[in-house]
Amino acid sequence: MRTTPAQTTPVPSRSTTATKPLPKAPPTVPPIGHVNTPNRCPKAAVACVDLARHLSWLQQGGKIAYGPVPAMPGAAGTSTPRGTFDVYAKDRHHISNEYNEPMPDAVFFAAGGIAFHIGSLKDSSHGCVHLSTAAADHYFGVLALHDEVAVF
Repeated sequence: MRTTPAQTTPVPSRSTTATKPLPKAPPTVPPIGHVNTPNRCPKAAVACVDLARHLSWLQQGGKIAYGPVPAMPGAAGTSTPRGTFDVYAKDRHHISNEYNEPMPDAVFFAAGGIAFHIGSLKDSSHGCVHLSTAAADHYFGVLALHDEVAVF
C-alpha cells in the first residue's frame, strides 16, 4: 500500500545567519522637465511629441500644462514625421479616406492626414499619434488652428 505525504503548509524557518538585503528596484524613468530629462520641446510649441519615449504633452510658455501622456506614433515605414507643424484642421468624427478607419477627436498637424486622435496605445499607427480617449478629448478641446506642434 502506497502512502502519500500529508499536505501541510510550509512554515518559514528562523535562521540565525544574517540575510542579504534585497537589491534596490531599478530607477524609474524621470519625468519630462526633470534635471536629467529636459523638456526638449520648443517654448513656442503648444503640443509636443517625444517619439523615443512614446509620450506627448501640452504646454504653455514652455511649461507643461497637461501630461505627459502615453502616445503611440507611427510604425516603421509609416513613421510619424519629425519637425514643427501647425494645426490645420480638427474633426471630432473623422473617417480616414486612405484606410476607411475612424479617427475620433482628430487634430491634424502634418501633411498626409497626420493627426492626434483616439487610438491604440499598444499598436503602432500609420503615422498619426494615437492617444487615450481622455487625452485625445483634451487635446481636441485645447488645440486651436495654427497652434504649433513639435515632434522629435
